[in-house]
Order: sequence, then C-alpha cells, then structure tokens
Amino acid sequence: MPEVLIKSNLYRKVSGKLITPYNVMSTFFFRRSVEKAFQLDEFPVGLTLNMSKNIEGNAPYIILAVDDVMYIVNNVIDKSLSTSQRDIVASVIPTVGRLLEGDFVGMVQRKMRDESYPKAVIQGGYPPEDKIVQFIVLINSLDMSNEYLARIISSRIGGSQQQASGDGPLKSSFPFERDVTFVANALSTLESSFTAKSTELLNEGLQVLFNQVVRARLRPVLSDTFRDADYSLSEVDVAEIARQNGEDEDEFLETVPRRFEHGWDQLMKPVGRIMTPGTFASLHDMTAHYLAKVLERKILSYSGRTNGFGAIRIERDFTAIVDVVSKGNYSVKEVFAKVTQLLMVANMEDDEWAEIVALDGDDGIEWVLTDEEKKKARSLVREY
Repeated sequence: MPEVLIKSNLYRKVSGKLITPYNVMSTFFFRRSVEKAFQLDEFPVGLTLNMSKNIEGNAPYIILAVDDVMYIVNNVIDKSLSTSQRDIVASVIPTVGRLLEGDFVGMVQRKMRDESYPKAVIQGGYPPEDKIVQFIVLINSLDMSNEYLARIISSRIGGSQQQASGDGPLKSSFPFERDVTFVANALSTLESSFTAKSTELLNEGLQVLFNQVVRARLRPVLSDTFRDADYSLSEVDVAEIARQNGEDEDEFLETVPRRFEHGWDQLMKPVGRIMTPGTFASLHDMTAHYLAKVLERKILSYSGRTNGFGAIRIERDFTAIVDVVSKGNYSVKEVFAKVTQLLMVANMEDDEWAEIVALDGDDGIEWVLTDEEKKKARSLVREY
C-alpha cells in the first residue's frame, strides 16, 4: 500500500475507530466462544471396548468442543480476511493461534490429566473402561483438530501452484502481492504452531495409553502364548504329546501362534475401532517396537536350551507372531528385523554359517545384529 495512504489522517482514523476495536472484539469473542464450547462440551455416548456390543454413532469419535471451536475458528478467520485489512490479519490470526495453543489445548490437557486419565483403581489391575474410552476420545480430538485446521487453512491459501501464480483465494481480498504473501504466511504459521503443540500432547497421550493399557495387557497375552511351550522336545516327543491331548500334530504345533492371535485381537481390536486411523497406527507402531524387544530377549533366553527341531519351531512360532502383528500394515515387519535375523542365524546350516563368516561382512546382508548377538543366536541349539 502506498506510504502516503498509510500516513494519512483517514488511515489513522480507520485504525483507531475500526481496526483496533475490531481486533479487541475478535479476541474477546474467540476466547469467550472457546470457554463456552467447553462448558457445553459432551463426550460421544455408546462407545465400548466390548467387541460383542455395537458402538453407537459415526467415526471419528471426538468431543463436541472440537466441532464447535473449529467452526468458530473458520468464521473468525473468514471475517478477518473479508475486511481486506492487513493490520487486522496481523492481530487476529496470531491471537487465534495463541488461544488455540493455550486455551483449547490446555483444556484438553486438563481433561486428560484430571478427568480421564486411565489409571488402575487397584494396584496391579486395569484402568476402568470408561476412563480408557474417554482418554482415547481426547486423543482422537487432538488428531482431528489438526486435520480440521489444516482443511480450514488450505481452503484459504489454496494449492502451491495457485500460490505461485498469485491466483489463490486470498487474491480477491488482498490485491497487493506482498499482502497476500504476508497473510498466507500468517495462516501457515497458525497451522504449524498449533499442530506442533497439539501433536506434542497427542504423542504424550499415546504414550500414556500404551503404558497404562496396552503394555499392561500385553504381558498376560505373552504369558499365555508361551504357556507350556517347550522347545527342547524332539519330533517324537511332540507327536506323543499331541496324541495324548487328542490333537493332530499340526494342530499342536499351531498352539503358540493361535494363542497369540487370539490375545492380540482381544487387546488391539477394541481400541482400534474407536481410535482414528492415524492415532491407532502410531499406537500399533509403538506396540510393535516394544514387542520386538520382548521377542528378541525371549529368543536369546533359549540359548543352549533347545535342539534343532526346537529351533525350527521357534522360528515358525515367532514368524507367525510377527505376521499377526503386521497384518494390514506390512511396513511394521521392519521393526522385527533383529528378530528375523536371530532366527535366520540360529537355523543356518553349519556350512552356510561358515560361508557367511568367511565373507566377513561382504555377504550382501544388511545386518542389524552385533557379532555378540550372532554368537548367541548360533548357540541357541545345544550341542550333544
């Protein structure tokens, strides 16, 4: 804008009598609206972790305040842009960002900490179902807030090609190119700052959900999975035990994978059907990393305690467990690279292993095992 206009008496009058009151009013309106949204807030009803019961409503399952606050954000941004005043945008947009990061994220954080924290009532027990469900809903709410705000900002800024050509949605309200760039940057900063703040809380929430719910329930699943699993048995022993149990030998050999899949589905499916796809993927990945470490330690714990047939059974069982965990998300298998290599090394023929050792790293395999771990894997089968 020409400097002669900026320094004019008219501009000073517009600034004093219109722009400044508008900025004050917008700040008051937005802050009060966020407060009111949380006063009227509601959790979705009909949600349960019981897979035998249907859940009510439609996904995503979020608190009512998210829809209300994001509707207000959309309107406040829309009104401020419609004034075509750069000074208004310079005040209102950062204020909206600060209030979202402080008031909105702060309210969700207090709900997570004070109202819905999934803590066991008695030591060694599990958190109440209603607390787990509410905590998941709050995690979903943060995730969807990021998505809703991204849509709001994207609809104002337009695509990268539109921005580059100067034909974006902002052009009609701000004819000067520098103003368009300034407003676009202000909107982008609003989105990135809020997303960083909410994602930080979201990740903390996922860690709590994993520690308090998933990991606590995964321990008994693993205990039951490997109950009575004896990898020192010979083929004859296995056939005899299967006969005594009235089972087919193949059916007996499927015991460990079958138990794990049953326990895994009971643990993850109830949580997965309530969470948003993005948050569940993060929780699933977190759980896979933890499980990979557990399986690595368990494989090495059998060192010198099994035979050749037992080592084959270990590989079969652990590979089946990895397949269950990575079902629907094949990339998770990469997390179990060390597990896979431990099993591979343990079951290599002596001449194969000798060839690998002779190549001394030039074998074309991208090893994730240390030399010590390779030695432990090779000693899995006891020598007679």
